Amino acid sequence: MITADRTIHQAGSQRDPYDAAMTSSATRLLSLLATMHETGRTMSLADAAEATSLSPSHLQRVFTAAIGESPANYQRRLRLELGAIELRSSDARILDIAIAAGFESHEAFTRAFTDHFGIGPRDYRERSTPIAPETKHWPSHAAPCVGLYRMTETTRRPTAPEDPMPTPDVSRETVEATATIAALRRVDKNEIAAALAECLPAAFGYAMEHGLTMTGPPFVRHHGQSAAFVDIEAGVPISEAAEVDHDMLTAGTLPGGDAAVAIHVGPYETLGDTHAVIDRWMSDNGVSPSGGPWEIYLTDPGEVPDPSDWQTKIVWPIA
Repeated sequence: MITADRTIHQAGSQRDPYDAAMTSSATRLLSLLATMHETGRTMSLADAAEATSLSPSHLQRVFTAAIGESPANYQRRLRLELGAIELRSSDARILDIAIAAGFESHEAFTRAFTDHFGIGPRDYRERSTPIAPETKHWPSHAAPCVGLYRMTETTRRPTAPEDPMPTPDVSRETVEATATIAALRRVDKNEIAAALAECLPAAFGYAMEHGLTMTGPPFVRHHGQSAAFVDIEAGVPISEAAEVDHDMLTAGTLPGGDAAVAIHVGPYETLGDTHAVIDRWMSDNGVSPSGGPWEIYLTDPGEVPDPSDWQTKIVWPIA
């Protein structure tokens, strides 16, 4: 669970969002995550601390508060999840997958894999749906920082009025219905980030553990709201409908049909601006919403450290 003290500042926190020390830590942490992803190698706490110019103890606190797990556990989880993807997308030997994932032996990989997924790698491969090459990217893309989507950032002050972000283009598109695994929540508007930090990893983890095939990035759909609360559906798209046995999660569908679609570029704090652009477009074009919009998080903050480059696709069903 993400707390109000996390370094990547979430909406509703009482801390000054432009505190200099906090901003510095957030920037360094996002850069560290990108480096870990690019190099694919396991970094010791000492090496990670040196890369961020933070002390090991401070980095441990900042990393755990922001990501929800320690640097060591994060890297171990990522290696195992990427190993699971290889088991489902290739016919490589388990030993070769283990070595590529940074484990010293078949036995060490099997022990860690069984501890994480509750099943050994051989049985996991046999029971899971194979991942086609064209869909392999999505679980790999979501794995590094599935808990960071919708986090508000503190790496810079809002864009000055004299230098506004470009207005996104809105297009009318026909989207296909998509099966999903998701959590339904009614949450305080100031706690959306914290809710997603719990719901999205749960949906991703369930899909990985049960060998289901993700077909796109994580999403969040907004079903309704009051002055203080919003009803959300947060999860991942999958290749086909599945039975879900989980206290938090349920099987669902993102509807197909006509939709107003736009790509938001920039930090999550300014997503409301693009929602407003789509709302005005619908009014100008004489169409009405036929259901709640959803956001698809195209950019993983763990891969792209600069929030000004983050892309989010907004889909709003219309009639």
